[in-house]
Amino acid sequence: MKYAIAQTSGKQFLLKPGQWYDVDYINQVNLGDYIYIKKVLFFRKNNEIQLGKPFLGNSQIPAKIIQQVKGKKITVLKTKPKKNYTRVRGHRQPYTRVQIDTKN
Repeated sequence: MKYAIAQTSGKQFLLKPGQWYDVDYINQVNLGDYIYIKKVLFFRKNNEIQLGKPFLGNSQIPAKIIQQVKGKKITVLKTKPKKNYTRVRGHRQPYTRVQIDTKN
C-alpha cells in the first residue's frame, strides 16, 4: 500500500503505512490489539488505483492500537452579566492512537 483514504468515526484520513494517527476514542480495546478500518474510499498500490463508490467492498486496512491519549486542553467560560457569576471548566478530548500496519 502506498497510501489510502479511509473513513473512521465519521472523519476521513489519508493513511500511509508506518505512520500513526489519532482517531476518536475506541472503548474496550487493549494496547497492541489490531482494528480493521473497513470504510476505504481510495486505495493506491504502486501504479494500481482503486476508487470506491462510495466505499471499496472488499478492502480493509489493519491498524495497531498504540496508546490511549488525551487532546489539548480547552477552557470553557460561562458567565451571567450583572450577577457576578462565572464558571470555568476545562475539557480534554480522549483519542486512540493507531499505527497503520505495513504488511498490506
